[in-house]
Amino acid sequence: MGMTEETVPSVAARHLPAERGGQNAEDTVPSVASRHLPAERGGQNAEDTVPSVAGRHLPASGEDNASGAARHLPASGEDKKGPRPWTVFSSASFRKLWAAQTFSLLGDFFSFVAMAWLVLQLTGSSLALGTVLLVQAVPRSLLMLVGGAMIDRLGARVSMLGSMGLRVLLVAPLAILVVTGSAQLWELYVVSAGLGVVGAFFLPASRSILPRVVADHELEPGNAVMNVTNQVSVIVGPTLAGLVVAAFGTGWAFAADAACFAAGFLFVCWLPAIPSTVDALAQKRGLGNQILAGFKYAWADAGIRSALFIIAAIDFGANGAFDVGLPTLAHGRFDAGAAGLGILFGAAGVGATAGALAGGMMTRPARMGWWLIGVAAWLGVTIGAVGLVPTLLPAAVLMAIAGVSAGAVNTFGISWLQRRTEPAMQGRVMSLVMLASVGLVPITYAVSGAIAEVNPTALFLAAGGLMIASAAAAATSRTVRSI
Repeated sequence: MGMTEETVPSVAARHLPAERGGQNAEDTVPSVASRHLPAERGGQNAEDTVPSVAGRHLPASGEDNASGAARHLPASGEDKKGPRPWTVFSSASFRKLWAAQTFSLLGDFFSFVAMAWLVLQLTGSSLALGTVLLVQAVPRSLLMLVGGAMIDRLGARVSMLGSMGLRVLLVAPLAILVVTGSAQLWELYVVSAGLGVVGAFFLPASRSILPRVVADHELEPGNAVMNVTNQVSVIVGPTLAGLVVAAFGTGWAFAADAACFAAGFLFVCWLPAIPSTVDALAQKRGLGNQILAGFKYAWADAGIRSALFIIAAIDFGANGAFDVGLPTLAHGRFDAGAAGLGILFGAAGVGATAGALAGGMMTRPARMGWWLIGVAAWLGVTIGAVGLVPTLLPAAVLMAIAGVSAGAVNTFGISWLQRRTEPAMQGRVMSLVMLASVGLVPITYAVSGAIAEVNPTALFLAAGGLMIASAAAAATSRTVRSI
């Protein structure tokens, strides 16, 4: 949730990752049949030690639960035909969550377009626009781990409600100020910083709530639907926002943002209550201890640890190559202008949509470790090759191929992380995923801009090389290879 990385998702949510979403010190893949709460071991609670894998909860009690046991295991014949993404809409809870996420994505784009346009109207300065975006990115990155710990303390549903409600309270007054012609630049900085803070809570919450809403075998279809919705929103959201700004002005675009999040708030309220997985003793031990326990949990699991490093490497390289390198190539080497840049981004979006759908319709890989290693290496090869081709068409083809891989990873990879992570740790693991995905964006842009200024080809080769290196490092781990 926010104005840039969340809405035009980075690899964890767009190019790869992110982003949505670990396991025990023994590094074994958990049995999905084990679905109890984290058990106390030797008198210690789940926060005292690196928790063992207890698996995942069944969906929360509510209107879906009558079929919960039946939905836990695939129906006969499902393994033969493979899952179908649209079947997850049979869950009323998923439909509500999907509606809330869709409204939030549309609201993000209304805010992004309106904020960018308003800053330029008030100042005419690209530097001012960049600082407004930076003011949002910094608190989001700094507070991401706090957001994850609070999700595990309060629950993902409560965290989503709180962040969406605060979003409405931030943006609605700004809409009034803009409509009445009294908005000032300092107020945009305040609102932008506030959006960064609430984004630090909303992003990991939106990733960690799905395993509590759908059955285990519905994770891949559910994530596929969410990822396709993300891609569609990248096309529809800015278009609608631009039309509203052009027809009615930026103030009404901010009003539309507030309305979207108010609607999303209502849909999240409509979800059944989801019981907390953190006991009272763990909550009394403080937020810092919870964050530290999350780090220990992720580090103790070689699979989660390697996935986080791969996500960070891919997003660091891809964010710079895509957001800095592609405009540079379209404007310079390809001499294709804005239309050419749109073709490159469009090709990646089409590929990512196809990959997400395919991931939701295929049986998940039996050897996820080798699959992640292979996809990371393949992404490195394709993105590196984009910097070498001389014309627009082969670059667009390569971007589509990279998009397919990224979309599939978004479905399989996030589902694997959600399934592997203990319920009491979902928020913290997802906050680490999102931090790896978007937390380094300011540094990424600065480094990528400097490299592209000298040689854009070097930027793509460096990005691809970083991805290949992360895959090679993961391949040296016997534990990762055995996953």
